[in-house]
Amino acid sequence: MLQSSPLGISGVSLTASHNSRDSRGNFIKYTPDNFFVESLDSVAVSINPQVGTIRGIHFQVAPFAEEKIISCIQGSSFEVIIDLRPDSPTYGQTSTFELSEKNFLQVYLPKGVAHGFQTLMPNTIIHYCLTSKYSPLNSYSINPIGDIEISWPMKETRISEKDRLGMSFSEAAQVYADSLIR
Repeated sequence: MLQSSPLGISGVSLTASHNSRDSRGNFIKYTPDNFFVESLDSVAVSINPQVGTIRGIHFQVAPFAEEKIISCIQGSSFEVIIDLRPDSPTYGQTSTFELSEKNFLQVYLPKGVAHGFQTLMPNTIIHYCLTSKYSPLNSYSINPIGDIEISWPMKETRISEKDRLGMSFSEAAQVYADSLIR
C-alpha cells in the first residue's frame, strides 16, 4: 500500500513505494503515477562513490523550472529541501529526511523547491524523474554550508566548487521570484 506523508513544505510529499520480495530478490516500483506531475522529460542518476559527498542545493528557474521525483536506489542519503516560492505558505522553510535503498521512499518536489543531499553510505545512487531538461543558463546552486544552517550529519564532506560558491538563500529566493515575472 502506498502512503504519503507531508514533510512540512507545501506541495511536497513522501511516498512509500511498492516492494515485492521473493527468492530472486526485490522488485521495487518507484512510480510517478503516485503524484500529479506534468509529463516527465528526463531521468537522471547521481552515482556517489564517497561517503559524505554533498550535492546541491540545486534549483532551476523558468522556463526550465522542474518538478522532481527523487529516490535512493542504492545506499542512503540525507536529503535537504528548501521552499523558494514567494507565494507559498512555507516560503523559506527547510526540511530534512533520509532516503535509502531500505526504506523504499520517494519524494515529490514541486517547482520552486530546491534540493540537495549528503551521502551516508559508499556508492549511493540517487534516481531522479524530471519534468524539464537541464539548462545550465537556468540552473543555480545555494551554498550548502552557507546561511541556511543545515546540520549535515557527517562532518567530513566533499563539495564541488560550484556548490561551495553557490548563492545565499536570499539571493536564490530573489532569482527564483524574478524568473516568475519575466
